[in-house]
Amino acid sequence: MRRILFGLLLLISISTLQAQEFDALGLGNKGVSQYSDRPAQYILGGDDILLVNVNLWGHVQRPGIYSIPSAYTLIDLISSAGGPLNTARLNDVRLVRKNQEVIRVDVEIFLKSGDVELLPALQPGDTVIVSGSVQDIFARFVAIMRDIAIIMNVFVLANRVN
Repeated sequence: MRRILFGLLLLISISTLQAQEFDALGLGNKGVSQYSDRPAQYILGGDDILLVNVNLWGHVQRPGIYSIPSAYTLIDLISSAGGPLNTARLNDVRLVRKNQEVIRVDVEIFLKSGDVELLPALQPGDTVIVSGSVQDIFARFVAIMRDIAIIMNVFVLANRVN
């Protein structure tokens, strides 16, 4: 009985940790558009608007693949995803191009100045990564340690029953 209980708790904890990692990486299925299985390309949307597919990962409300108008800015994309989370580091947003070029964007400076020239134009296949804060990393570490402590506590209590 002890082994079954311990095995069940271990399985639940592992599943929870994997789900947290997928959410942290923005790999959940939230915000995925109908074009998510297509390669990066231009798409003609309603009212003859040119759409591009871009990936949005990290600390936003709904990470995923978005088909957005080609005139959208980085701010429009993040806003379409529900905005940044409280744990987002807006001074370290990375834009990864298909040619492996990485562009660092300080969105906080843009928000203070309003200078649109600070925002690079989005291209088909771009991946935008909104980084998390050190506080978020610490909170995840504490959550993992809490889960391990709960498992160990159940194991110790199960051994005392004998």
